[in-house]
Amino acid sequence: MAKAREHQVKEKRSVPEENELFSDSSSDNELEGFSDSEEQRNIDSNSAEIEIKSNGGGHILKKLNQSKQNNSKKAKAEDKKNAELSSIIYISRLPKGFHERELSKYFSQFGDLKQVRLARNKKTGNSRHYGFIEFVNRDDAVVAQETMNNYLLLGHLLKVVNLPKDKKIEKLFKHKKRVYKENQIKDINNVKEKAKSKHEKRLEKLQKAGISFTW
Repeated sequence: MAKAREHQVKEKRSVPEENELFSDSSSDNELEGFSDSEEQRNIDSNSAEIEIKSNGGGHILKKLNQSKQNNSKKAKAEDKKNAELSSIIYISRLPKGFHERELSKYFSQFGDLKQVRLARNKKTGNSRHYGFIEFVNRDDAVVAQETMNNYLLLGHLLKVVNLPKDKKIEKLFKHKKRVYKENQIKDINNVKEKAKSKHEKRLEKLQKAGISFTW
C-alpha cells in the first residue's frame, strides 16, 4: 500500500511539471509579442486583397488594400494632370552660346522634336536666354520636364515648365524663318555726308520762309 501511494504522489508531481512546461512555452510566445490569434490577424490585415463571400455563395467580392487604393488614386491624378498639358516645354536660364542647334541636339535624346525656338533680341539678334521646344509626343515633353528641371548646365540652373494646352505661343513662332543680322558698324564718312545733306535741306526751307540763317 505504501508503495502504491508513493507511485500516485510521483504521478501527481509529474503532471504539474508538464503543465509548467506548457505554460513556459506560452509565456515565451507572449514575450515575443505574438500569439496564434494575433499572428492570424496580422496576416489578414497585411494581405493585399480580402475576399468577401456573399450570403448566396455564388459570388466573391475582392476589396483592395488601402495602400493599393491610394496608389491607384495617385496614378489617376497624375494621368489627369498630364492630359491637361501640351507637348511644348518652356526653358529659361539658358547659358551663353546654347542656341537652337544645341537645344535640338540636347533635347532630341528625350524624343522627336517638332520645332525649337529661342527668344532673341530684335535689334541685335542675341539670345534672351529662354526658349520653347515642341515635341511630337506629349509624354516625351513630360519626361523632359521632369528630368531637366533644376538641372545644372554650364553653371546655369535650368528651369523647365510644361505649358498647358490652352497656352499659345504663335507670336514667338511667327517670325521663326526670319534671319537675324548683326548691326553693321557705320562709316564715318557716310554719317558726315548724311548730316551735311540734312543741314542743307533745312537751310533751303528757312530761305523759302524768308529767314536768313548762317551756321
